[in-house]
Amino acid sequence: MVGMDNITSVLENGIDGPLPGTIKSRCSSEVRDLLHRADLIISKGGGNFDTLEKEQKHFNRNRTFLLLSKCVPYCNYFHTELYQPILANFFRKSS
Repeated sequence: MVGMDNITSVLENGIDGPLPGTIKSRCSSEVRDLLHRADLIISKGGGNFDTLEKEQKHFNRNRTFLLLSKCVPYCNYFHTELYQPILANFFRKSS
């Protein structure tokens, strides 16, 4: 709706079946390849934050998450009030 697809690739994770998030090993081979080659991944939603942040040791990419602080654990983690928008950047350290 915002026209993001006019300037970059916007795609689903390719996971077959219901899963509120992105688990790299369950993604399509196309998505896994793109994840490995990307300089920056912008991900939307709490489910993607939960799953991609847990995989950070195996997923050394710059990531930006867009989500709402819909629960107390998010409020505590991000130091926000309930239902506030969150823009969280996680950048890998340069070697």
